[in-house]
Amino acid sequence: MRERDVGLFSLVQQVVANVAWARNEGRVPIADFRERCCYWTPHGHEGALSVWEYYFEPLVDGYPADSISESLRSRIDCDFPLMGDVGYFAQADVFVTSHYGDHPSLRGKAPVIPYMDASPADSLRRWTSDLMGDYIRPRDYLQRKADSFFAEHLQGDEVIGVHIRGTDAISAQETRAYRRDSLDLNRFVATLSALIQERPQARIFVATDAQSSLDHLKETFKDRVIAYDALRHLDGDAAGLGPTGLIMPAYIAHDREAAARNGEDAVVEFLLLGRCSHVVHNGSGLALTVLLRDPAMPHTDTRPPSKVS
Repeated sequence: MRERDVGLFSLVQQVVANVAWARNEGRVPIADFRERCCYWTPHGHEGALSVWEYYFEPLVDGYPADSISESLRSRIDCDFPLMGDVGYFAQADVFVTSHYGDHPSLRGKAPVIPYMDASPADSLRRWTSDLMGDYIRPRDYLQRKADSFFAEHLQGDEVIGVHIRGTDAISAQETRAYRRDSLDLNRFVATLSALIQERPQARIFVATDAQSSLDHLKETFKDRVIAYDALRHLDGDAAGLGPTGLIMPAYIAHDREAAARNGEDAVVEFLLLGRCSHVVHNGSGLALTVLLRDPAMPHTDTRPPSKVS
């Protein structure tokens, strides 16, 4: 699997689908994500050279990204797989793809992950949960960060999780109907107020890419709100362009080192959201991946019906 110019959790969803496909075909899956996504840095990160291994263990023990020879990697780079095609054989025993996994020819072989509506069916969530339990394993240093934060700030409380996708969701540059103008903080407040009526002692854990969204919930719900100390968009343009020209949040699109650090934050927030009792979200790859990992997680999508495919 090679990278696409997308957010980290869209890459995770790509891996989930392609692992299912590889397993169906009797192949060994390897995720080798590099310079065509904004998280890649020239000198690596946390001892790894592939973006996948910055944050996650190799998909199969004994088959890390560096088991791919430089000659084969160079050949692939010269004939990079198109996102819209299923891929090709770079060698007789090596198939290469950058496909998301929703091609009609893969029906039944790979889960079709509904990135536009963020409301996966229960049967899909059971399928992806099994795959993620076997293959999607955050590295120990990130698991320790999540465990430490939870023990210090959330242990013993009921916690409502929130993921707010801001940045490109509020940018005029965003043209995708399911994402553009999909952030309505009033709907988040109304949903959370109703949940708190049912569970008055609950804390609210907020994960977001926009400091303004976090500030709004803190002003509304005061000390009930807790957040991980993550890199977030503060001011200026909300959206920028990734390495191949696709829209990405500006605060990581312009700085690869910051993007790599932000990937760490996102995985920690993902792990913490997975320990909440309910997740409230808008159109978010991270929140969708939480649901794909835990088929029992209750959730509320705050987007109006016109934004949900």
